[in-house]
Amino acid sequence: MKYALKERIGDQSLFCGRKQEMELLINWVQSIPREMAKSRALLGRRKCGKSAIMQRLFNILWNQNGRVIPFYFEVRDYEQWLLEFSEAYYRTFMSQYLSFKTRTLSDLSTWHPKWVITRC
Repeated sequence: MKYALKERIGDQSLFCGRKQEMELLINWVQSIPREMAKSRALLGRRKCGKSAIMQRLFNILWNQNGRVIPFYFEVRDYEQWLLEFSEAYYRTFMSQYLSFKTRTLSDLSTWHPKWVITRC
């Protein structure tokens, strides 16, 4: 599997024990093209693996090259102007979208990560 998004967990073999959560999310993603998916929220305490799950889901969807286009954008917890936020969001979206469509790994250091998943 190509890792389009560098996962913060470090070595990919460290991602373990989340089989049930990943199956739930994969099933949810598969129902998106049929417009049968409802919004989902991933809740948990700090440092319990929410970002790791979303980063892995992003990489799985990027590699599947299916009808669902993954988008990961992380909202940082600091004061920022709306214009600054919208520019970071737009740049991240376009970078990830073009990377997915052209099947090339782009410079992910320019991505300002939190995740959202969009449908073709």
